[in-house]
Amino acid sequence: MPKKVKSIKHLKKLAAKGCDCFILLQGCLKSSKHIRYDKETKQFEIIHMIDGSEQILDEHQIMDKSISNIG
Repeated sequence: MPKKVKSIKHLKKLAAKGCDCFILLQGCLKSSKHIRYDKETKQFEIIHMIDGSEQILDEHQIMDKSISNIG
């Protein structure tokens, strides 16, 4: 059963060992991602499943709508 991420702290906990996630876009489209959080660097490693592209973002960037659709 999918879990709704409630905060950046919750996302860090889920992504500590890596997690497969999805984002609902416009209520009916799904954007699948694999997200891992590295405590040492304080960065999220994101793999976008649709095209295999990767991003490395800090917690401010991951919440910035101009950089990521996750926040």
